[in-house]
Order: sequence, then structure tokens, then C-alpha cells
Amino acid sequence: MDAPTIQTFKPQWFHPLLDPSRGGTGIDRPSLESFAYDYYVRFMPFFRNQPEGSLLPGVQIEFNSRMKQKLGLAHLFERRISLNQKYFAKDPRLLPYTLFHELTHVWLYDCLLDPGHTRRFYAKMNEFRTTGLPVDQDVHIHRRLAPEAKYIYSCPNCQNRWYVREKLRHAIYCGHCFEKTGEEFFARPLDRGHLQFNQEQSRDFDP
Repeated sequence: MDAPTIQTFKPQWFHPLLDPSRGGTGIDRPSLESFAYDYYVRFMPFFRNQPEGSLLPGVQIEFNSRMKQKLGLAHLFERRISLNQKYFAKDPRLLPYTLFHELTHVWLYDCLLDPGHTRRFYAKMNEFRTTGLPVDQDVHIHRRLAPEAKYIYSCPNCQNRWYVREKLRHAIYCGHCFEKTGEEFFARPLDRGHLQFNQEQSRDFDP
């Protein structure tokens, strides 16, 4: 992989682990976790009090030593982000970019908007470039543009959500709840009127 490109590195976004003179020594897990949560807090202005809504509190960030094919993965319902520990322990420069990418997925989910790679997703990702932090287009290759879902369905028990482009023709039930309880909770249509209630939870919280 070619070296990540840096547009105009802005001092307020600097972190010692991004210093090119740091050398190629490995980074331990606690240092990676501190690094990730530092940028999680710094990124909050991009995801709080936006016209679309706010990222809700309680996003968990974890490092997974078994990840191989991906640098990051957003588990939307669990509101959890997994990051590739082995990759970032060797080269942490793209961790802020990857974290921002996964936070965008979770933010859209929290705002009751399609969390896929839609035009809205790419518009938010373009805001990352204002930081001047390292970017590498060869890492997150999402050139396909996904059409935005028109319909949202939700589990009446756990509030898990599904975003689909067409109305469901057949009833579906929540796999999360079925695994835990053995009961079939069938998906119900949801509209963005539910967003106001959810967003009330995000006011004045400490990331």
C-alpha cells in the first residue's frame, strides 16, 4: 500500500502517533485505544447537532486481533465499532480516517437515515478532508453509490432497524430477539417522527 496522502495537516488534529519520525515500532493495545477515543471525542462536532440529527451516546470502540480483510466494521445495532488491531499496531496513520468512516455509518443509523454508502454518506466523508488527516483511497474502496432506502422497519421489542428500498411484501421477525428469547417479534414500519424521541437522549452528554 502506498503511503497515505496528507493534504494540509492542521496542528489541532495532530497526535504523536501520527508523527512520521516516530519510527515503525509496534503500538500496544492500550495506546491504540487511547488514540482512538481521543479522535472519537475530537470528531464529535462533525456528528453532533447536525441538520440530520446527532450521534447518540455510548458508541463502543474495540480492537480485534482476528480482523484480516477489513480495517474497520460498524455493528450498528450494538453501536459498536471494531478496528483491525494488527494493522493499526503497525501503522496507525489511517486510524482516524477509518474511525470517521465507521462513525458516519453509526451516525446515519442514529438519525434514522440509510447507513449505507449513499450520497449522504459520501457528503459526510468529504468533511473529513477539512482536517488534513491522512487519507488513502486504496484502503476504503467504495466507489459504488448505493441508492438510499425509502422505508424503515423496526423491531417492537429491541428497536433494531432495517433500511430497505421497497416495502416489505412478507413479514420478517427480529433475529436478535429470537436468539435471546425464542419469540418472533415482527418488524413494523417506522418513520422519522420517532427521531425526536431518540435525539432527546443525546443532549448534553459527555462522549
